[in-house]
Amino acid sequence: MKRLLPFMIAALLIPGAALAKGPKPGKGPGGNNGKAKVQYVLKGKLSGYSAYDSSTSTNGSITIDVTRANRHGRALKGMQLVFTGQVTSRTRITLGDGVSVIADNDRGLVKVRAPREPRSMSGTDLAAILTTLAVRQVADQGPAS
Repeated sequence: MKRLLPFMIAALLIPGAALAKGPKPGKGPGGNNGKAKVQYVLKGKLSGYSAYDSSTSTNGSITIDVTRANRHGRALKGMQLVFTGQVTSRTRITLGDGVSVIADNDRGLVKVRAPREPRSMSGTDLAAILTTLAVRQVADQGPAS
């Protein structure tokens, strides 16, 4: 019996220690149950482009008339979005074949990464959220043909 006593005490302590840990971080009440981030790909006509100015650390801007979008941004079709001060030093600028600058009325796309919003959200509400976030990529695909 004296040999069995330490094993019995250890067996009783193990379940108590497992329960005392609490919930995993980010789960349950008080945890971070944030929305998953998705990429909004907006295609259309670009205008009003100003680049990031590294000498003064001033962010640039871009305007897009959305004609197409991926499934996350479909509510934005037919709208004009102005990303004022959202073209940062981390924004990737891609110029298509034969394009040297982003000119007004060029075809292109703008990518923004943001939390996934419900499909029932109106386009104006979604536009208000997206235009406050940094643009990840601006791609100029040349003049409209």
